[in-house]
Amino acid sequence: MDTLTETVIGPSAVIGRAARRLAARPLMYWTRRLHLYSGLFLFPWVMLYGVTALLFNHPEVFPDQFRRRLEAADVAGTGLDRLPAPAEAAAQLVAALNKPSHGGERSQRNYSLVDPETAAYTRDFIAARSRGDSEEHSIVLDLETGTGTVSTRALPQGGRPPFAPGDPKPERSLAERVKAGVPLALERKGLTSGTTRITFAPELTFLVAVDGTTWRASYNVQTGALTGRRPESGGNLSPREFLTRLHLTHGYHSHGWARIVWAVFVDVMFATMLFWGLSGLLMWWQMRSTRWLGGVVLCLGVTIAFLLTIGMYQVVSMSF
Repeated sequence: MDTLTETVIGPSAVIGRAARRLAARPLMYWTRRLHLYSGLFLFPWVMLYGVTALLFNHPEVFPDQFRRRLEAADVAGTGLDRLPAPAEAAAQLVAALNKPSHGGERSQRNYSLVDPETAAYTRDFIAARSRGDSEEHSIVLDLETGTGTVSTRALPQGGRPPFAPGDPKPERSLAERVKAGVPLALERKGLTSGTTRITFAPELTFLVAVDGTTWRASYNVQTGALTGRRPESGGNLSPREFLTRLHLTHGYHSHGWARIVWAVFVDVMFATMLFWGLSGLLMWWQMRSTRWLGGVVLCLGVTIAFLLTIGMYQVVSMSF
């Protein structure tokens, strides 16, 4: 005789399950509401970072400069068609290390190139900038072929600034003081240091009169380059450049209120994006009918992100 087994759920178990569901309702209610209203509040920032990511990745989208190609015929015979390969450039550098120094003394060390086939540039391109009387050109060249693109923009009205040829060399400049003072400050902290170089510096802007005509000068503290424009020409920041600069603006190293408030919203955006991800997982898990397919999609995304992270680490780590 077959035995029929019945599973009976007691009243206490049913009540406990219902109580847990009731307790979770307020949590899910406020999670959904916060997910919704935080997205509405930060909508401008979401659009900013989304659009500017497109602008960074695709310079040809909404261009603010006239772009043209540098073909093989354009660079033939200029030297750009024979850019040194990584192994060749490394060999030239090692040979330079073995040459006598400026004082005529040869280094006591013997330098030799090891595994030249492993030499590599950390990027596939090189960028340059060239300025004429009325326009400025930004050039990006492919290191393998020497071809590339030229982006041209008109300079502000007023002509080229009448500064003396060559970059000025001010005495005890900001850069020189930092280079000289940093090793001393580090030594007082018990830290050892060698040669100091400037990795980032603000530009110095000021008004200067040249033969009675006023110019707004811009001095690059890091490179020492001096440029300028007429004050009445206004700024030459295009909407595209303004948006991409907003994307890159970060940190609290400023005394201006606008930059500080912007930095606060960058932190708010960071926290909100984490919340969106976690609350999205929670809301997905509450929908039983989507758990299986959602789990497959989640695992697929995590796997792709993991593999891509490994690949990008190998690429990016070459720069260090």
